[in-house]
Amino acid sequence: MRQGGSAPRSDRPTIVLVHGAGHTAEVWRAVQAGLDHPSVAVDLPGRRDRVASIAEVTIEEAATSVAADVADATTGPLVLVGHSAGGVVLPGVAARLPDRVDHLVFVAGLCARDGERVVTDVRPDAADQMAARLEQARVELRGAMLDPDPAIAGVTAITVDVAMPIDSLNYMSQVVSWRGVREGTGRTFVRCLRDRIQPRALQAKLIENCGATAVVDLDSGHTPAVSVPVELARILDRVADELVTTAPA
Repeated sequence: MRQGGSAPRSDRPTIVLVHGAGHTAEVWRAVQAGLDHPSVAVDLPGRRDRVASIAEVTIEEAATSVAADVADATTGPLVLVGHSAGGVVLPGVAARLPDRVDHLVFVAGLCARDGERVVTDVRPDAADQMAARLEQARVELRGAMLDPDPAIAGVTAITVDVAMPIDSLNYMSQVVSWRGVREGTGRTFVRCLRDRIQPRALQAKLIENCGATAVVDLDSGHTPAVSVPVELARILDRVADELVTTAPA
């Protein structure tokens, strides 16, 4: 399921919003209301009408799903925005839409260098334990989804509290690929200054991992789409405005 903001137009960048672990596209609703640019918020697989076992979704599957939704709903240039675990998916989406994606925005976004895993940076001391936990969850939660569409049969609904840590661990444990991302694609990291989930040292590593060409500080906790949506919308509009300003005539 995708959630539209203002109607996408081909002459302006469309802001594509990818949620993080334990969320759906609904988390972006207040941000979309504050955006000047057209926007589309998408659901990752494993929730609502995107059928998949939430503990087993691969980055490739997620990127393919998002790219298909975006291609179906928009035309013209794109700014991809990923919050937290959603950041892991952005390179794959950009690789699938290389001629359209002009900028990536990581909002407290998790990311790894090409060929590496986020978990190596987040919990390098507990890789074996976390791998075992994930394997157990994949057995126990096989077929489970977050907020599944009632029309879908044969799935198990799980709560946000159950979904969030496993959803995040699933993405963090997979190898990230930057292959196919167009050279020169801009990358901005939105650093949340009151983030209790990402200590400042981890944020610095994530900034390095995603190759950020700009860092913007935001006075918020880990989920600014909920706590300061208007301020986040202004940041995203500025990124999109800069693309228009610098575009060749």
